[in-house]
Parts: sequence; C-alpha cells; structure tokens
Amino acid sequence: MLSADDRSAIEALHETWLDAERRGDSPALLQLCAAVPVWLPPNEAPLCGRTEILRWLERQPPTLVQRIEIDDVEISGVESLAWKLASFRTTLTDAGGAKAIVVTGSHGWLLQRDDDGVWRVAVVTWRITGP
Repeated sequence: MLSADDRSAIEALHETWLDAERRGDSPALLQLCAAVPVWLPPNEAPLCGRTEILRWLERQPPTLVQRIEIDDVEISGVESLAWKLASFRTTLTDAGGAKAIVVTGSHGWLLQRDDDGVWRVAVVTWRITGP
C-alpha cells in the first residue's frame, strides 16, 4: 500500500500537472514524467520519449484551456509503483478565444518513484467520451 506521504506527493504532482496544462506549458508537463515516458493517445500509435511526445503536442490544434474539472480520483499502488485514475471535464477555446468546446473523458497514469524518491508519470492514457 501507498503511504499517506506517497498519496500526498502524487496529489501534488497531479495539481502541478493541471497547472501546466492550464498554462499550455508542454515542456513543464514532460518534466513531471519519467526519463522515457509513454503516452497512449486514443486511436493513435503509442508515443515513446519526451521528444516524440513534445512533437505530437506541437502538432495538435492550438487551443487555450479555460477550465479543468477533475472527479472520481483514485490513487493506489505498492512501494515505488502507483496508478491514478480520474474523470475530467475540460473547457477549451480556439486560439482566438472565440469558440468554446467541452471535452469529457477519463485518464489513467502509471507512476514510478525515481531513485531520488520523486514520483514521476511513466505512462499516460486517456479516453474521450464527449463532446
């Protein structure tokens, strides 16, 4: 089982991640990841490594995050391996801020504690259920 300190550290990591998402700061997101992260975007090939993930992020349509709501957070794990599951509702606008869209879904993280005792995101996967 995870300790209370581990849970707190993972929750803090999650909040830091959300802050980076709100700012649109992709490099900051990747600094929260393991040395060789894997992202599993819906209906696409896996992305392996920070460089590949950053290139993929740069190819996404430009949007501004207006709001992120997180529900149903579950955190569990053992020793230096943990997982986090949650539902999300993200309000985005196009780069000009004219058109808003709400994206809903769920995401999962596989986390590992590195040699310095810091929790890092090793694998990210998500599923879009709406709009």
